[in-house]
Amino acid sequence: MSTPSLSIIIPVHNDFSTGFLEKQIKVFKTLENTEVLFIDGGSTDGSLKLIKDSGFTFFELDNSNRASRLNLGLNKSQSDLVLFHHPRSLIKKEGLDFLSRSIKEDWGAFTHAFDKSNFLLSFTSWYSNEVRYKIRSVAYLDHCIFFKKSLSQKNPNLLPNIDIFEDTALSSNLSALSENKILLPYISMTSSIRFERNGLWKQALLNQVLKICWYLKLSPELMNKIYEKGLDLNSRV
Repeated sequence: MSTPSLSIIIPVHNDFSTGFLEKQIKVFKTLENTEVLFIDGGSTDGSLKLIKDSGFTFFELDNSNRASRLNLGLNKSQSDLVLFHHPRSLIKKEGLDFLSRSIKEDWGAFTHAFDKSNFLLSFTSWYSNEVRYKIRSVAYLDHCIFFKKSLSQKNPNLLPNIDIFEDTALSSNLSALSENKILLPYISMTSSIRFERNGLWKQALLNQVLKICWYLKLSPELMNKIYEKGLDLNSRV
């Protein structure tokens, strides 16, 4: 079997209800020369059954944080081009095909957008794309981050095993290794489920508070407990 041109890694944990996972699997099945790896963190909904029925490769890593699941997928992947795909984001076939066939940069991300439209969510996506990524070189996982796996050989701790902001740390490490990055014009359409469950302004405020806590170097475990309280989305706390 030839080496795939792209390895897609999806860290799953109770992601069935939004419907994004099922829709993305249908897209995955249309791709050529692409490896798809699911790593489940102990889902108690229909996620694991959906993954098993899909026919794609999967691993179970119960009671794990998202970083552990992503690192397992990275270690198992066969392609030098790796995509960390958020389980509640949807990328169309055209975007994935472009990434697989045409990407020349060392790392990058897709353009972020939420699945619901209002001023706060639109501003959040604009800021994520135009300021956080283009100026500060930081992409969150719901951008769906891709990079050359060979970069991990230069930094074995490319993705630190921390409970939250592992995507921020990954972005910082990738940026330190290479300035050759890109923001693809293809959309990563992301579920706004956190905002729906917590309330728009409450979630927006929580996000900002946690960012301050991150830069103050507070405990990632404590921050994740606050972030996941009552939601059980990225991990069980």
